[in-house]
Amino acid sequence: MLYELGTEREFCNCGNLMKRESTFRHRRGDYDNSYYTIEIFEIFTCLACNEATLICYSALGNDDEDEINRDDVEKELYREYHRTVLHAPNKRLHHAIPRSIAEVTYQAQSVLSKSPRASFILCRAVLEEICNDFKVPAQSLNNKGKSHFVNLNERLIQLFEQERMSEDLIAIIQGIRELGNEGTHSDHLTFAKQVKVEDADNLLMLVNYVIERLYADKCRQQEAAEVLSKLKGKISNYTNSL
Repeated sequence: MLYELGTEREFCNCGNLMKRESTFRHRRGDYDNSYYTIEIFEIFTCLACNEATLICYSALGNDDEDEINRDDVEKELYREYHRTVLHAPNKRLHHAIPRSIAEVTYQAQSVLSKSPRASFILCRAVLEEICNDFKVPAQSLNNKGKSHFVNLNERLIQLFEQERMSEDLIAIIQGIRELGNEGTHSDHLTFAKQVKVEDADNLLMLVNYVIERLYADKCRQQEAAEVLSKLKGKISNYTNSL
């Protein structure tokens, strides 16, 4: 991202604007070469919920290039910063989302900065909880009457048919499952090199989108229908009284 120091606005997970409270700047580098890393740690507090958020912005630099561009104002003001949220309050989930699903989602949020891989795995676990909530069985009987485990992919296929889900939502859910599988089965060091905090945050964003579609949207539709019905009834009663 292009980040202009001191001017970028940040928003809390509750959706409200945050106030910058403190800024700490740190430079890391070796004496053997001209490359270094700038790390800027900023503490924010939410103007609404008063919760704190800690964000680190990091960028690479080079002393030789800095010397060449010393008189270039634009180079001084702008750098390409890597943004990492180190601590933040949990994103508030809609009240219609079942507790079992919300708890696993909150767990995925809480480990985000410490272990993107754990967050990936927990995002997959959210899909398991969704299947449980929609009564899609985790076990079934084979032709010989013996019980066997039903894997997540098979459960999701049942869920898609049962709830007649749209193709766009199916694609996102299957994508979450596949990425969660990578977190579960990939070599730890390889996964750690490829997947960063922002990747886990993006996957969590997709999970939030799915549970909003499955639960919150239905609740909002029902609430809107009830409000509309009450309004129509009120107007109808008023008209009949004339």
